[in-house]
Amino acid sequence: RRALILKDIRVFWRDTTQWGQSLVLFGLLAAYIINLRHFSQQLTNPFWVDLVSYLNLGACSLNLATLTTRFVYPQFSLEGKRIWIVGMAPLGLRRVVTTKYWLATVCSLVITTTLVWGSCHMLRLSFERTLFFTYSVFVMTLALNGLAMGLGVLYPNFREDNPSKIVSGFGGTFCLVVSFLYIIASIAALAFGAPWARAGTQSAWIIVLSLGAFVALSALIGYLPLKLALRKVATLEL
Repeated sequence: RRALILKDIRVFWRDTTQWGQSLVLFGLLAAYIINLRHFSQQLTNPFWVDLVSYLNLGACSLNLATLTTRFVYPQFSLEGKRIWIVGMAPLGLRRVVTTKYWLATVCSLVITTTLVWGSCHMLRLSFERTLFFTYSVFVMTLALNGLAMGLGVLYPNFREDNPSKIVSGFGGTFCLVVSFLYIIASIAALAFGAPWARAGTQSAWIIVLSLGAFVALSALIGYLPLKLALRKVATLEL
């Protein structure tokens, strides 16, 4: 596992087009979050504070969806014609897929949770709301990485070694569309089921139902494709 992780990190680092795009995307998002402190001084209405906080969550999650589709989805396909060597190694393809998933997830979590926590601090949200949005992006990160990795295994392209061409196929497009639809549905469920919605008069059963729907949708989006991918590699003929 350690050798596989080091190999993926070195391949990613040597391809300047990949980490350069990541740096630009997250750099722009970080600049936006840093400047929130100037914008938040003009927000005196709680409605606008809530709206901006959910839009901020949407911006971070949409950026994450773009990156998971662009970088996580082609990870399995990038093994290319060497896939039979990886499959015959003692590690096995199932562990290769799970290792790639957790590597991408941990790296994504470090970035997304930091950005969301910092943005909530810039908006001067309470600790409970900051924890709520951080937990939300935590769950969404697990789901989006599972979706990208799972679809990447289900729709591989071993003939290409260019990640951009791999993503431009049916599987990459499908992954991006499903990711965006998932983010829209998740933010709607979170906004509707927030404990402070409707000036704090939200009923308990609506909160439980909405947040439960968010967790169930995240589990379905993240777990099902990854489960199908692991089942596929278990019977893959090399």
